[in-house]
Amino acid sequence: MSNRLLELNLYHLRIPLRSWCAWEYPPGKYVDTVISAALLADGTVGYGEGVPGPHITGETVDSVFFNIGDSLVESLKNVEPKTLSDIFDLVDNLPFTNPQGQTINAARCCVELALLDAYSHYFKRPLTTVSDWLGYSGFSAGGSIDKIRVSGALFPGTWPLGTQLLLMRWYGLRDFKLNLNGQYDQENLERVYFSLKHALQSLDFSLRVDANGAWDIDTATALSKKLHDYSIISLEQPLSPNDHSHLHTIASLSPVPLMADESLVSLEDGQFLAQNDFTDYFNIGISKNGGLLPALRLAELALKSSLGIQLGAAPGETGVLAAAGRKFLQMIPNIDFTEICYSSFMLDREIVTPKMRFTYGGRLIPTKGPGLGIRVRRDKIAQFLAKPPGKITLA
Repeated sequence: MSNRLLELNLYHLRIPLRSWCAWEYPPGKYVDTVISAALLADGTVGYGEGVPGPHITGETVDSVFFNIGDSLVESLKNVEPKTLSDIFDLVDNLPFTNPQGQTINAARCCVELALLDAYSHYFKRPLTTVSDWLGYSGFSAGGSIDKIRVSGALFPGTWPLGTQLLLMRWYGLRDFKLNLNGQYDQENLERVYFSLKHALQSLDFSLRVDANGAWDIDTATALSKKLHDYSIISLEQPLSPNDHSHLHTIASLSPVPLMADESLVSLEDGQFLAQNDFTDYFNIGISKNGGLLPALRLAELALKSSLGIQLGAAPGETGVLAAAGRKFLQMIPNIDFTEICYSSFMLDREIVTPKMRFTYGGRLIPTKGPGLGIRVRRDKIAQFLAKPPGKITLA
């Protein structure tokens, strides 16, 4: 039977957060995400997800819907591939910007993952074969997933930091990241450091901090020197992503290795940062960077440039993106940190089976079979719909 792409359905989901993680970002006690479903002529359905990041790519739920229907739809007409490689070619050429020059990475990711999931199922071939298609001989079988452990993300202003740490340590986590928000940063840092001091000094645990682009150059240089005294192993996004004029200064003066996040949206961003020695780590995100293939290309660049890699997560992403992250980890060796698979720890309900959250100690179980290795619950999609679905007919 034909595998022609018939239609793409879009769902705006608004999923409540669990009480402990209803922090300032994102606002309120719920998260918004967009789920896509690609329907083939033989009845095969593949799912994707894109989480709009207004503070990173400038996208909103409405812009994701619009850009899929306006900027990406032409690439989706008359799709009837003979091999899975044909789909790799197609998704690799999806645009990253709309005609107005605006970044559409969440929209692109939404479409890319749905097509990869659907056609991997149709051809009964695993998604991990994409590493062979890319020609990345350095990607090892099994990647990092058996070794990597999910980090504990600490957010001041919600539950007391001591309580957060206690619960995470009770669950066996050993790597932690403290998000700094400008208020009581010094006190929060000291509280976490002294709680972990002996384990940090013995290298049993690790601690990173994320400034979320909130510091100016004077604050960044001063605080980076203090961070060294607290056994911090990485400082994430100390400066605004728009502040290119001080990148050389902070890279030269910071005694703590730097990690790029909000400033790493495109492959061109990665090339700029790597070629100028402006960072020590890439924080790669499947949705933030436009899909699985762009994330793999950034990982290849990081490995070639001898940079560390963190696989990050979009706040509130469901098990669809978490499953894509696991596929990434199954392909890429030498991943340093990851923050994926918090889905049912954070969200009031999960929309996929099996659950994608990490297990004790932050361990991740590889997904099996073709596609993303999950089954999306249509009843859960219906439960959390924030507005009527969108339907794009393609054939």
